[in-house]
Amino acid sequence: MRKKTTRKRSSRFRLFRIVFVAGFLLTLTLIFLVSTLGTQKFSAMHKLMLEAVGPLQKMVAFTSSSVKDFTEEYLNVFQDSLRLREENKRLLVQLQENEALLNKSREAMATNASFRRLLGFRDRLSQPVVAATVIGKDPSVWFRSIIIDQGSNSGLVKGNPVVNSEGIVGQIFTTSPNYSKVLLAIAPSSAIDVLLQKSRVRGILKGTGTLTYRLEYILKTVEVEEGDYVVTAGYGGVFPTGLPVGVVSKVIKKPRGMFHEIEVTPAVDYQTLEYLLVIEQQDISELQQMEPF
Repeated sequence: MRKKTTRKRSSRFRLFRIVFVAGFLLTLTLIFLVSTLGTQKFSAMHKLMLEAVGPLQKMVAFTSSSVKDFTEEYLNVFQDSLRLREENKRLLVQLQENEALLNKSREAMATNASFRRLLGFRDRLSQPVVAATVIGKDPSVWFRSIIIDQGSNSGLVKGNPVVNSEGIVGQIFTTSPNYSKVLLAIAPSSAIDVLLQKSRVRGILKGTGTLTYRLEYILKTVEVEEGDYVVTAGYGGVFPTGLPVGVVSKVIKKPRGMFHEIEVTPAVDYQTLEYLLVIEQQDISELQQMEPF
């Protein structure tokens, strides 16, 4: 019973306090309104109300101003961030476009330089040639070969020598109407007649399946040094005489045997083959039918 009585008194006191505060605030408000509307003079009560309400209004005004400034600043920062993001996107797209143009320009310059070298080399040849582009490679070691975009429709036949501006590349191995397979000179099944340019001694250049040649049948009595140039001999009517083949990179002198073991580094970079010239020649049967001089 005592707990219930205590709760009732607490509830009545809380209700009384709320009613009292509300009445007090309502009275102050009415006094303020009457004094404001009824006269232009500041009464003591008016001043008291002004002093009581002023700090609250000042705080509200300051808070409102701060919120407004913060909101405006936040909106400005957000808008600047959006503008910067859009500008970054635009600059990134422009940078990518410029890089693409730069790459195209570099590629065009490199292609132009390659064509110039190839045309210069072509002008030094007396035989007619067909320009071709490498479009594929055969990965096998024994038949190291490439595929070019010219074939029998362009007059190419098996055995035609293939060169670029650096030197010999290989020979046409097989043809179709529009394409041909070229057996590279570094293939183990390739053999070409060559000369040591300085001594004019003849040997046979064979492929090793790697990026080197092996020069065979050079007698030990012949003086051979690293750095000596090797060129085509021109025998058999296949390769013209004097085309660059490579440079002697190693000479192994064994105590037994009649011949040197000679390694030759190709003049051609086989890893970057792109544009080639195929030298057109008469068939061997036509050459055999020609009267000797």
